[in-house]
Amino acid sequence: MEDSWEDSYPIYHEVVEIRTMPLYSDGEEEREILLSWEAILPDELLQKVLSLLPVANIIKLSIVCKRWYEVVHSSPPLSWGMMAPQKPLLFRSFFNDDAFSGSVYDPCLLRWYNFDLPHLEKSMRHTSSSCGLVCLMNPDDGNRLLVGNPIKRDWKLLPQVPGGSSPQFNALALSFDRRTCSYTVVVAKCSHTLLPGNSDQWHLSVHIYESTTKSWATPFTQDIGFWMGSNEAVICNGVLYYFMRPHPVQHPHLVAFHLAKPPSTTESLIQESIPVPFDLTCAGLINLSNKLVMVGRMARPRRGVVILELEDKTWREVSHMPICAYMPFDIENFICCGASDFLFVHSSVWPELLTLDMRQKVRTWSSQLGPWPHFYTKSLEIRSLYNCGFCFEPRLDVSS
Repeated sequence: MEDSWEDSYPIYHEVVEIRTMPLYSDGEEEREILLSWEAILPDELLQKVLSLLPVANIIKLSIVCKRWYEVVHSSPPLSWGMMAPQKPLLFRSFFNDDAFSGSVYDPCLLRWYNFDLPHLEKSMRHTSSSCGLVCLMNPDDGNRLLVGNPIKRDWKLLPQVPGGSSPQFNALALSFDRRTCSYTVVVAKCSHTLLPGNSDQWHLSVHIYESTTKSWATPFTQDIGFWMGSNEAVICNGVLYYFMRPHPVQHPHLVAFHLAKPPSTTESLIQESIPVPFDLTCAGLINLSNKLVMVGRMARPRRGVVILELEDKTWREVSHMPICAYMPFDIENFICCGASDFLFVHSSVWPELLTLDMRQKVRTWSSQLGPWPHFYTKSLEIRSLYNCGFCFEPRLDVSS
């Protein structure tokens, strides 16, 4: 059985012996007093000391006593914003009949641990994350969204998204602002109507939720002709990047949608599009330390998984995995996510996980422990059970 993530780190609790001088000099026996080191620290300093530990340690220490629980879960947080940098964790779900449960992978220890998210609906499989927050959406009902911190489990239901509930494509993107402690959620809905001759006319609407106003706005809703949308979007430096194709048989493009100054027409939106240099059969967009990274599986001119980084509207190839290295991902689709300098690539039907440290240029393979099928299959039923995974930074200073 897998260990619990909160049990993965050793806990040290030391009692310090403090000797006191006699209060009187008339022969009274000198006394010794034993005090816990934390008893003499104010709450702010105690939280600052705890902030030097891994988040898993801090969560476990919160059950030591009532005072420590209040210090760990204090609101507003005192010192969590000064925590040491934490490596991101990857959550992979195993849906059962009753719960949203799964395992979390720690790239520091190269191990999997049990990690359940109680009270969440198993249909919330579409995800986006930013700076410790995660947004969940039912891909079959784009009107229902949850935002929360998986560590604190403070999930919040957002107001209903406007624009219809069943488009062909639902793209989700989340961005958290550390300076203002506010967040932005963007949902891009793309639907089509069938024209004479069996051609598709596509319609795109972009909906933006601001936590400061607690309301939705729809700055863009336009017919986009034969341009076909997708389920892939990400926010990077205040710009929404949306994966689209001018036509199903043409090379994909990346549309840049400035959140502060949205485009007013379809023509201005298309003019900002950035062609992708390869014909990708599937792709994922990730914000890594405010750099836009695309991971895609290409069929030609060379088969494999390619990692591209966008620099001033120009693509730079970071890595290419040939067919012999990406066999676990040689299926209809794969899932990729990341945060900080870590990129995670995995499949909906294979247990293997590929972790790439983009700064150190290190590639690591690991095998998932847990209730995986005894045979590999491409069936829609199995993919629907195992296709949820998201990466998040373990933080305590972020709330929904």
